[in-house]
Amino acid sequence: MEHLALALNPAQGLVGGRRLIDMLREHELDNVLDAFEAILESHEHAIYEIRRILRPRKTDPTKLGNAARSVRIRGRGSRASMHNILGRLATDGAAQNKVRPDLGDDGILRVYQHERGPVFPTVERYFVVAPALALPKEHANFDQWWTQALAAEAMQPAA
Repeated sequence: MEHLALALNPAQGLVGGRRLIDMLREHELDNVLDAFEAILESHEHAIYEIRRILRPRKTDPTKLGNAARSVRIRGRGSRASMHNILGRLATDGAAQNKVRPDLGDDGILRVYQHERGPVFPTVERYFVVAPALALPKEHANFDQWWTQALAAEAMQPAA
């Protein structure tokens, strides 16, 4: 469960602000980590497209108020085949300066097409591979909000 949550949101941790995977590595529980890898390998995986709109707090526009998220599934298959597709996207897109691959400290590759800015509102869009357990989710107005947030972000002065 935590692996999927982390893939969809790198700031997500399920154990009191800490990540379970970090605790397992810290205590060198290799047998548990090997079993976890085997379980991951046995599940169908998906390439998820994650878009997030981060809006300012009404009382303080320099602080995060709320976020809206869109989760779309862009492909399903074996873990290896989904990682191969994401790897090609990372390599080809980076060569054209269209994406930035990021292997997080959680060991999860995310391919960013749009990274969040320092001022709200801001948006981010990335692709990630994870077990095909999350359902697509998107508010009916999300595309409208996305367009508005992109326009607002473009109007912000360069940092």
